[in-house]
Amino acid sequence: MLNIYVCFMILSTIVSTILLIYTVRTHNSERSLFLIYISIFSFLYTFGYLLEITSSSLEAAFTSIRIQKIGSLTIILFVYLFIRDVYGKKRFSGLRYAALLAIPVLNLITAQAFPWSKLHYTSIEYFHDGMIANCHGYAGIGNYIAIVYNFILIFLSIGLILKNINRGTKLRKKQNFIMLIAILIPFTVNIYHSLSYNRLRIDLNPFALSIFVALFLYSVKRQNLLNSVSLARNQVIESMSDVFIVCGNDYSFLDANQAAKQLFPELNTLLPGEIMEQVKRFENETELSIQLDNEMRFYKINKTPIIQNNKHESICIVFHDITEKENELKNLYGKASFDPLMHIYNRATFFDLAKSMLSSDEARKQTYALLMIDLDNFKRVNDTYGHACGDVVLENIAVTIKGHFRKNDIVGRYGGEEIVALLENISASQAFIASEKLRKIIENTIIPYQETELNITISIGISLSLAYETHSLEDMLAKADSALYKAKNSGRNRSCMFEE
Repeated sequence: MLNIYVCFMILSTIVSTILLIYTVRTHNSERSLFLIYISIFSFLYTFGYLLEITSSSLEAAFTSIRIQKIGSLTIILFVYLFIRDVYGKKRFSGLRYAALLAIPVLNLITAQAFPWSKLHYTSIEYFHDGMIANCHGYAGIGNYIAIVYNFILIFLSIGLILKNINRGTKLRKKQNFIMLIAILIPFTVNIYHSLSYNRLRIDLNPFALSIFVALFLYSVKRQNLLNSVSLARNQVIESMSDVFIVCGNDYSFLDANQAAKQLFPELNTLLPGEIMEQVKRFENETELSIQLDNEMRFYKINKTPIIQNNKHESICIVFHDITEKENELKNLYGKASFDPLMHIYNRATFFDLAKSMLSSDEARKQTYALLMIDLDNFKRVNDTYGHACGDVVLENIAVTIKGHFRKNDIVGRYGGEEIVALLENISASQAFIASEKLRKIIENTIIPYQETELNITISIGISLSLAYETHSLEDMLAKADSALYKAKNSGRNRSCMFEE
C-alpha cells in the first residue's frame, strides 16, 4: 500500500508534469524559453526523486539520483537568466552563456561518472525503512562547488528582484512580490533540507519547485509578466534609431535606450534621479540639429507626460530622427530652386529672392546693382560643336560667374544663355570694376571640349538702384537689358552702364 510520502511525491510529479505541458503549449514569447527550461528541469528533479523513494536497491536509487542531477544542477541558472529577462537586462553573448553553463555541465558529468570519479560524491549509502528509500551521497569537491555556484545565482536573482521591488506600476510591483515569494520558497526549503541530519527525511524540494514554477506561470498568465510591451522594450525601443528617454518632471534621469546614450553621452554615467543637463537644454525646443559622427542629424522632439494615479509622474521624450526626410526636402528644394545645368538659381527663385532682398528693412539705405550677362555668339558654338558642347560651356561659365561674386549676392539664370546677378550695398564704380574683372576672367578662360579648346567672351549690361530710392526689380532688369543691348551693338566683349 502506498504511504503518504509516496502519494505526496506522486502528486508533486503530476503537478510538475502539468506545468511542463502547459509551459510548452503556451510558449508565445522569446522570454518564455527560459521558463520552459525551468519547467523541464523541475520535472526531471521531481520525477527522479519519486523514483528514488520508491527504489528497491542501491543501483535503482542511484539511477534516480542521476535523473535528479540533470535538473538540480541547471535549474537555478535558468531561473537567474529568466529573471534577468523579466527586468530587461541585456542578453549575454554565446561565450558568456557557455561560461555560465561550464560549472553545471562539469558537475553533471562528474555526478554521472560515480563511482569511476569521486569528484562529486566520495561515497553513497542506501537506506530503506519499509516506507521510503533514500540514497545518501557524501559530497565531494564538485558537489561543494555546485552548492556555492547555485547559492551565488540565487542571491543574484533575489538581488535583482529586491532592486526593482518598488519600481514601476502597481501591477509590476505585484509581479515583483510574486517572484520574490516564488524564489524564497525553494530557497528556504533547500536550506532546511541541507541542514537536516535525518537520512530518511522526505525531500520537499521537488514540491517547492512545483510551487515555484506555478507562481511564475501565474504571474506570466494572470499578470502579463511577459507581455508584448516588455518585449518591445528590448527588441524595438533598444534597436530603433529614435532617441527614447524617460525622466522625471524635473528632467531627472530614469531610463534611456542605446540611441539616447549615443546622442547624449552623459546618460552613460548618470544614475537614476540625477538631472540630465544635456537633455534639459532642449526643454522648450521642438526640433534639434546636431553634428554626430561627422554627419548632421535632425530630430523632431515629442514629449508625452506619463500619468499615474491621476498625476504627471514623469515624461517620455522621443527625439524622432527626421534626417532622411530633411535631406529629401533639401534635395527637392534644390531641384525646385536651382537650374539643373548651370547649378545657379532658376528664373523663378531668382525673382523671389531678389524681390525679398530689395523689400527688406535695410534695402532702402543701400545701393543695388543688377548685371545682365550674355554669352557672345553662343549660337555659333551650338551650330559648330553641337548642343552638348554648348551645355559644357554654359556650365563652366555659370560656375565662374557664381564664384566671382560675394556670398550674399544673388546669381540666377534669366533665360537661354543669359545670367543675372543682383549685387547689394555697392557703388556704381565698384559694380563696373567687378563687371570688368569678371569679363576679363572669362575672356582668358579656356574651356576644353573633346579635342577642342574654346574661348568665350561675354557682354554685360549694368543698372543701378540708388539708396533711398524705390527699388524695383523689373525696372532694374529693363535698364540692364538696355545697357546689354548697347554693349552688344558696340562690338561685344564689354561692360556698359545704363545711362538715362
